[in-house]
Formats: sequence, structure tokens, C-alpha cells
Amino acid sequence: WFVLRYVGREGVCDILRSHIRWAQQFAAAIDAEDRFERMAPAPFSVVCFRYSGSDGENRELLEKVNASGQAFLSHTVLQGRYVLRLAVGNLATRQKDVDEVWKLIKAAAAAL
Repeated sequence: WFVLRYVGREGVCDILRSHIRWAQQFAAAIDAEDRFERMAPAPFSVVCFRYSGSDGENRELLEKVNASGQAFLSHTVLQGRYVLRLAVGNLATRQKDVDEVWKLIKAAAAAL
């Protein structure tokens, strides 16, 4: 209720639309990068993806990104493969934040 009271119905709708748009842009960036692959459709604000390496390399990538303190990725297993998840959902998140996470992910992958 507090979020609804703070930003109103239209504000919540605007925030959700933005989060979904940014997640879809992130998914498109994943699709355009040879070193990564998207593992599930991204119709909302969660993107499931993985580095094209081993499960161990994906675990290491997740640990590097999370250890940076700049972002937090979660993980799951889809079709027997270790998969990273980016969820856009914080009220304070902006497009530049999602862009910065993508830069961080690519830099961490380059160090593998």
C-alpha cells in the first residue's frame, strides 16, 4: 500500500512499464552478444541468461558481479544448465543502472 500511496496507480503503471522495457532492452543486448545466450523469454522484468562457457564459469561470473556490490544477480537451473537472472524491480532503478550492470557483466566475463 505504501508504494501505491507514494506514487499512485499511474505511477505504479509507469514504473512497471519502464522496468519491463529496460529488461527487454537488456534481453536484446544479451541476444546481440555472441558470448551470452538468453535462456527463456523475457516478457516481464526478469531476464534469464548465461555466459556461453561452463556452469562453473557462470557461477564465477555471478560471484564476481555480486562481489562488486554494484548489482545483485540471482541464479537458477534451467534444462540442467546454470543460469543467471537479472530482475529489474527496485523503485530507484533507472535505465543507466541496467546499462551499468550490463557493462559490469561483460567486464566480469572478459576476465574469465
